[in-house]
Amino acid sequence: MLRTRVFTALVGISVLLFFIYLGGYWYGLIVLIIAMIGLKEYYSLMRKKGWHTVELSGYLFLPIALLSVYRENALFVLALWTVFFAAVSLFPVFFHTRVNYWESTLSYWGIIYTGGLASFLLAIRLLPGGFILTLFLFLMVWSEDIMAYFIGSLAGKTPLAPQISPKKTLEGTIAGITASSLTGLLLSWLFAPDYLNLLTGMLLGLIVGTAAALGDLSQSALKRSVGVKDSGGLLPGHGGILDRFDSLFFAAPFFYIYIIFIQYSLL
Repeated sequence: MLRTRVFTALVGISVLLFFIYLGGYWYGLIVLIIAMIGLKEYYSLMRKKGWHTVELSGYLFLPIALLSVYRENALFVLALWTVFFAAVSLFPVFFHTRVNYWESTLSYWGIIYTGGLASFLLAIRLLPGGFILTLFLFLMVWSEDIMAYFIGSLAGKTPLAPQISPKKTLEGTIAGITASSLTGLLLSWLFAPDYLNLLTGMLLGLIVGTAAALGDLSQSALKRSVGVKDSGGLLPGHGGILDRFDSLFFAAPFFYIYIIFIQYSLL
């Protein structure tokens, strides 16, 4: 099991690093694919509880949402999300015999969870120095995940949230967040742009590591609510796309906001 997990991780990391390096439409394409598969898994989880979502609208909207971010048009992004919210809210009005209001809500939430959060991965890559910043984010999240897994497996004794995820431990979580903080410190020392010093780099790692841990717990709560262990089976040893990218999705907005805040505070 561990060998399969490691092999899948190595292949996946290599592919992601290649597309991060390419940037542009190529990176946007891999983010779109990840988000679309994640949305598909989300809809599948909803169906397991007998909940019916408006799936076609999500598959149509998500690429447009990512394209608007790629074009770096903030006004269009806000307008698009607002219009789509209004459209989804009106599904129960015009299709009341087929769509309940809470099913529309579930549909919209799935798009925010996948396309909305994934769009920050694209937005980070579009920032000045976006290649290095994207690597920072991925390396911080990966270090948190790896250290939390191994320390939790080897030395974890105190359950963190036993009703949601019995295998996650307080020791593993602390180790993961510590690893992310140290990764932020090390990267800011070696490669960071001028606005990231050792302290702000370590704080960035702390924020990312904490967000990543919370994102993992949030995904565990989602799976627990529908009674499954994994969101899918696409990635051997890891489960589905949501199992692997939940932490990254959750951490990306906080990473982006922190970087923008630091840049503007220096103006």
